[in-house]
Amino acid sequence: MRLYVQGTGSLEFPLRLLNLLAQQGAVVEHVTMDIADCGYGVLVNTIAMPPERNTLIVEKIRSMVLVSNVVVLKDETV
Repeated sequence: MRLYVQGTGSLEFPLRLLNLLAQQGAVVEHVTMDIADCGYGVLVNTIAMPPERNTLIVEKIRSMVLVSNVVVLKDETV
């Protein structure tokens, strides 16, 4: 699963995001963070999980107070 998550400029935001993923059993392969529009943009790649699990994780991320937007990106095949 590939996600782009935007949120507040708080240092707590990327840490809480990664913590939520860990609690849900998502194995993170790669994370990239940038500062965008007075907040963080975090690109996260995780190991494939069942679609139902991905949907649950995305909904939990969207419910986080520090999150302003979540975009699920299509996986790129090499």
